[in-house]
Amino acid sequence: MKVSSTLAISSYSILLSFIAISPPAHAISASETNNSFATRKILPFGVSSVDGQLETENVDFYTFSGLDTGNLFTVEVNSQSFDPLLGQLSDFGKIQEINDDQSDNNVLPILTGEIPTSGNLNLAVSGLRDINLLCDHFESGQYTLSLKTFTFPRSSTNATLVNGSFETGNFTGWSTLGSTSIETAIFGSDPTDGTSQAFLSTGGGTFNDSITEKFLGLKAGSLNNLGKGQVSKGSNIQQIFTGKAGDILSFDYNFLNDEILTPIIFPDFSFVSINSSSDSSTSSLLELADVTDATSKSSLTEFAEETGFKTFSFKLPTTGTYTLGIGVINVGDIAFDSGLLIDNVKVTSVPEPSFGLLEFSALALLGLWKKIYPK
Repeated sequence: MKVSSTLAISSYSILLSFIAISPPAHAISASETNNSFATRKILPFGVSSVDGQLETENVDFYTFSGLDTGNLFTVEVNSQSFDPLLGQLSDFGKIQEINDDQSDNNVLPILTGEIPTSGNLNLAVSGLRDINLLCDHFESGQYTLSLKTFTFPRSSTNATLVNGSFETGNFTGWSTLGSTSIETAIFGSDPTDGTSQAFLSTGGGTFNDSITEKFLGLKAGSLNNLGKGQVSKGSNIQQIFTGKAGDILSFDYNFLNDEILTPIIFPDFSFVSINSSSDSSTSSLLELADVTDATSKSSLTEFAEETGFKTFSFKLPTTGTYTLGIGVINVGDIAFDSGLLIDNVKVTSVPEPSFGLLEFSALALLGLWKKIYPK
């Protein structure tokens, strides 16, 4: 069972490429005196993980201190003996976010977000379904609480779009935010170009809309303004490249989902954003597909339905630098995951107009006519 409740601006999870990770630090063991927010264990600067023992009808509270404000974080609980639940709290002990399962296929909890201005990250470890952190559970056992912090991903500009078919086997040339991976045909859907394709998921390490919009250079509220409902978390890739007016940007995509409720209440969707740094009026945020489009019941992937591969194309209006963002995001709940496969991202130049044989012959005849029959 997956449970999540967001009571303030926060993030769910993150996996990033091409970003600096804080130096590893040592782990410590927790005492059993941290069973309330008031008696929480304050972990000193440099500590990145803690080993604990959860007792039945207890909650363990921690504070990671001295963190760099503005950095992003991933925190997760690992246990081989019970089903844990993880919560984030404010400096006043108010619950901000709760996570029970990080995806349809993983019952271990994970949270992500931006380090608060205080530099403190307050967390609580409890058992299955104790979403109010009231010790309402019967779980017990050993666990490890682990924290990683990251600088916010920044992209460099490529002279042209690179690694569009992901044949390098990684995200070279791209920046990533959230749960992303490179897949082959083994995933259950054949790539459209070469042997590799990118995969984005709303399960696992993902981010909320405010951080997603900051990453993609979108205005606050842009994703909600697409009209699908209150968006929650998702994953994205981004590349900055230069292009010429008239060039055609295109890529193939396959939207996947596990939404099984009928009628559809929470229409998860995939999207593309295209922004020009040289022309602020050239800014597009478009939906690619949502759960109502994924009607194929014959998906061989881990998802129940898919759209099959379709092609998106966009004509660049001006010459300049463009930021391409592609993402998938949950709407409303996070009870069911959605995904997006991407392949064959490319920019095709439109050839300059040239005179063909017929045009040349017509001009030659016109010239001959003028010589024979001068005015």
